[in-house]
Amino acid sequence: MAMNQRNEFWTFFDNEASPKLALREKTFRKIFQYLDTCDGPISIIETGCARVEGNWEGDGQSTVLFDKYITFRDPVSECHTVDINQKSVSICKKLVSDRVKISQDDSVHHLSLISKNFLDRKKTVNFVYLDSFDLNWTHWYPAAIHHLKELAAIIRCFDEKTLLVVDDCLLNGNFVYPEENKIVMIDKPKIGGKGRLIAEYASAVGANLEFADYQAGWTGF
Repeated sequence: MAMNQRNEFWTFFDNEASPKLALREKTFRKIFQYLDTCDGPISIIETGCARVEGNWEGDGQSTVLFDKYITFRDPVSECHTVDINQKSVSICKKLVSDRVKISQDDSVHHLSLISKNFLDRKKTVNFVYLDSFDLNWTHWYPAAIHHLKELAAIIRCFDEKTLLVVDDCLLNGNFVYPEENKIVMIDKPKIGGKGRLIAEYASAVGANLEFADYQAGWTGF
């Protein structure tokens, strides 16, 4: 990204987006700092598109951010997003430019199609953002297994530098009440929520944990 284009994006991010992003501010900043280190045109793949205009704190407006980033970066970088909900797709089309390719489909199925397309073009993906399944913090398993399926559908397009980020991944831990009613953590906090199973897989295959906050990100799959 040319310096003036980089500055334009960061002016937008710092002045307009950052103050509204709440828990996601630090990790979105790390995402775009990472993408700034990538050479040439980039590819972004997202599951779960922006679905409510201006809902920065609730949903993060990720598609809007990705659209702004590739628009400022260059004329050829690409962003693909998919959502199963037609209403969400319709709203998203009004929020972003034509630079974003928006599809209505089951995300796992659609990622398998994108994966084939990328392999046919001998392309790898620079950044994948998974956020397609609403999370119940108590019953986290359905969302976590869905996102693990998404990873399985797109991982063929990864190289060692591909950044994978999952939303809604607050750390959790186990606590006990020993004598004197003191609360004691009995193990280290682990990535929870939507990314819980991906975190276990990432650890097993030796992927690099780049950050773990409200969102979690890895490279090196």
